[in-house]
Amino acid sequence: MTNKQLQILKGKLLLYLRGKVVYMGIGNILRGDDGIGPELVARLSGKGLLTVDAGTVPENYIRPVARFDPDTVVIVDAVSLDREPGAVELLDRSEIMGNTGFTTHTLSPVMVMERLEEETGAKVVMLAIQPGTLEFGAPLSPEVASMLEVLPDLLTRE
Repeated sequence: MTNKQLQILKGKLLLYLRGKVVYMGIGNILRGDDGIGPELVARLSGKGLLTVDAGTVPENYIRPVARFDPDTVVIVDAVSLDREPGAVELLDRSEIMGNTGFTTHTLSPVMVMERLEEETGAKVVMLAIQPGTLEFGAPLSPEVASMLEVLPDLLTRE
């Protein structure tokens, strides 16, 4: 991640991370970089942040997220951004609409975001991370794994 990309991400985080924030990790830890969502929320949980590991069935975790009564929900997922592996974008629902083949999951991320907004009244955004490999049994790629060193500090607010 370049310095410029990092500054843009920091600016967007300042806009969106307001009030009580819940981080929802989505992904399959057995499919390479698809495991970035669960891995990142595990690290954030270790820092005392509110997290939910939704695995590959985020629709089953909408109620548990709602129980936190969040102001903001950040979905963390591996997403095809047509960029280099490890690239990170913070996207709202309007930036995702119309994209197909966007994530590796069966339920549309827009539908999950809409249901979360309906259930919680919170602002819902997606922290999208470009995967390098989704191969079954593969570890996180070095580019995506390196985001585990950067993102927890960025997402931890004073």
